[in-house]
Amino acid sequence: MAPRSKRHAAVEPLGTPLPEDSIPATRLAALAFALAAIAGVVPPSLRAQEEEEEEQLSRVWRIEGLRTGFCVQLLVDPQRLDVTIPGDARPLRADAIQDLNPVLRNVISNQPEFAGWTPSTICLYYMETVDLGSLRVSEQDPDKAPMIGVWSLAAADVAGGGRKDAVLRFFTNTGRLERAGQVNGLDLRKVRSTVRDIENDYDATAPPIGIRYQFKLGKTLLTWDGRRVSDSTRANGPVSSDWRADSRRRGRMTARLTLTPEWTKAMAGSLRVEGEDDFADAIKSSPVRFVGPAVLGGGGELAFGR
Repeated sequence: MAPRSKRHAAVEPLGTPLPEDSIPATRLAALAFALAAIAGVVPPSLRAQEEEEEEQLSRVWRIEGLRTGFCVQLLVDPQRLDVTIPGDARPLRADAIQDLNPVLRNVISNQPEFAGWTPSTICLYYMETVDLGSLRVSEQDPDKAPMIGVWSLAAADVAGGGRKDAVLRFFTNTGRLERAGQVNGLDLRKVRSTVRDIENDYDATAPPIGIRYQFKLGKTLLTWDGRRVSDSTRANGPVSSDWRADSRRRGRMTARLTLTPEWTKAMAGSLRVEGEDDFADAIKSSPVRFVGPAVLGGGGELAFGR
């Protein structure tokens, strides 16, 4: 990613910090993906612009065997966010987003002082295989499954006004994906990440009581201790997210993640944040840290380009 900037982002009218670092989660719903849907007649100029953008997303990574994908939803104050935001993106106010997650909407309804803050997500996707065309990154051991993560901010395109979230950090747990991303202009940062079972402390012969997902980005250690939830439902269809990011090598980049999961599952557990850098500060200052639901099975693709 580009070097840190002290520039504070202005929040366009488009669309008390928590005292503890561990927040319990109960039944969780609503996926933290940005869903874009366009219906009706599209003017020729806009259609041409969309077709041109499709052509520019020329690099495609195929995702096979999605083990799990989930997001942490936050509200952040972009005026206090000390990270670089792409210059052609403007952060959106939570109270101006029509399809705002119900949990976030409930927060700003009960605490209107956060209505001007911007939704932000930290998403993690673990899969069996990522096919890069000339390279396949694959791992059968679930504890070592390739991971792609993204920390993003709800934003709109300055020129067109359409929704396209701004990437603050792209990261992965494997050096092969990091190097492949750098070759193709995608600023993927390798992080230390682990996935392991949470054993039953009272009965060593009993099955694990949950799964711990943990990764360290910069000086921040994020840990999700999830309890096993048996209920799952069939996924309703594809989900997609569109992002914009600044690349050190190639300037402005656009990325789109499209997944076709087989199942969705609620998540229950606790989120723990340790650290003192800008990433930790953004998470700790949020009035909500909402996790889930998870998507499982199926596959998809990550397409990106200029």
